Amino acid sequence: MSNNYKYIWNMGLAFDEDRVLKKMSVLAKEGWFLAEMTLFKYRFEKSEPKDLIYSMDRKMLNEDKEEYFDLFHSSGWNHVCSYGHFHFFSASNGTVPIYTDRKSYLEKYKAVRTSYLKMLIISVILFAITLLLKIFVSNRLNNKAFACALILAGGILAAIAVPCFMVTVAYIIRLKKECR
Repeated sequence: MSNNYKYIWNMGLAFDEDRVLKKMSVLAKEGWFLAEMTLFKYRFEKSEPKDLIYSMDRKMLNEDKEEYFDLFHSSGWNHVCSYGHFHFFSASNGTVPIYTDRKSYLEKYKAVRTSYLKMLIISVILFAITLLLKIFVSNRLNNKAFACALILAGGILAAIAVPCFMVTVAYIIRLKKECR
């Protein structure tokens, strides 16, 4: 591992967004700057220390990509990196926060919660159908390949449903805390 890179685990933005953004600011003061986010980790690169704050926004970008980043840039925020529809920005300490009103801040979390809830519902329904096929059809057909395919499909659907459930619950809890 190079001395110019540092990594921290990505524990999921639903669970530790605030903590990780604060950690990024602390690392920037030590000369470590966010360079990339992946599913499992954040990569930081070494440079001269700066007093920065970090923020994250979630938006599915299509043709309005350049306009979206220009809007943040004009407000003092620099795009650092993106992972899917999660976009990270940094700015000098004291810059006006990305979310200045409570309503838009809460809408960000409601949108994420809704998308994960939809994935959860779909995966649970498909899992139930797979389970019913396994119980009522597979046993009567006595076809091992079909049974194995159903078990594999059920495992994949469960692997999707469990994290979706955890993220949905995390966002529900976050929204309840923020609405107090």
